[in-house]
Amino acid sequence: MAKWAIFDVDGTLFPPSSMEKCFILFMLKKGALSVENIASYFFTGAMKSIFQGYEEGFKNNKLYLRNLPVRPISKMAANFVKTQIWPQISLTGLKRISECRQKNYKILLMSGSPDFLTFPLSNFIQPDFTIAAELEKRQGRFTGHLENLHPYGERKSQLMQKYQSTLQMDFNQSIAYANHHADFDHLSLFRKAVAVNPSHKLEILAKRQQWTIENWQ
Repeated sequence: MAKWAIFDVDGTLFPPSSMEKCFILFMLKKGALSVENIASYFFTGAMKSIFQGYEEGFKNNKLYLRNLPVRPISKMAANFVKTQIWPQISLTGLKRISECRQKNYKILLMSGSPDFLTFPLSNFIQPDFTIAAELEKRQGRFTGHLENLHPYGERKSQLMQKYQSTLQMDFNQSIAYANHHADFDHLSLFRKAVAVNPSHKLEILAKRQQWTIENWQ
């Protein structure tokens, strides 16, 4: 069994926000999103939020991408990561990754942002494994839906348990870093958890669990 260091991206390694939110704003400024897609995204999100909760309504909702061509969007995203995301990655976070490598931890990067943003970031960080929101594609276009479980909330812990055998991950020897109270179940899997730039609720939970709390710049 191997020991792993699991790093959340949005709000943790990338302190400003989520990569996806930043990219959506970028696409809007570039005129890359149609009015139809934006309307569909918000209408469906609002309806699902009422009946199924915010996570199902917006976190798992990728309808803003429906029918957009995969290759141009992916190319735009890769350049966006290079010019807008990578320069804002936490230096403290990169230092923690380096320290974990020196202690023989394998590095896992996990993000609920789309794969076309997360994997270009992985090219800079070079983790041993990456988990991202995998987008469904048909005939070279995005469908607006996800292929697999979305790495957010309780589903993060489900994904960790799914990959535990494949990665030979020893939860008792591993460490996880995350920033949001939605990550609580995920953090609870590991012997050591670190609440980074924690939301108010996660800070309360972290103190109760006696987890380490860190502020990354």
